[in-house]
Amino acid sequence: MSAALRIRRGVRDDWTGADYDSYTVLAELGAARPAARVTRARRGRPLRRAFRSALRTAALIHLAHTATIRKEAITR
Repeated sequence: MSAALRIRRGVRDDWTGADYDSYTVLAELGAARPAARVTRARRGRPLRRAFRSALRTAALIHLAHTATIRKEAITR
């Protein structure tokens, strides 16, 4: 694919083979802006990652607190 065509379509040089396959399928299905969809799907999701990490931390704190309460209830 020529450089001008890549720029016009939004296809990036760092795409993998799977990205090109996804682009081709989306283009054949007639999706609007298939290159933008593939690029958006490749993007990192730091907010989602941070949210999941916070949920795991909260769950671990809750489990640790629950285990402490159970241990105290058993020893009494």
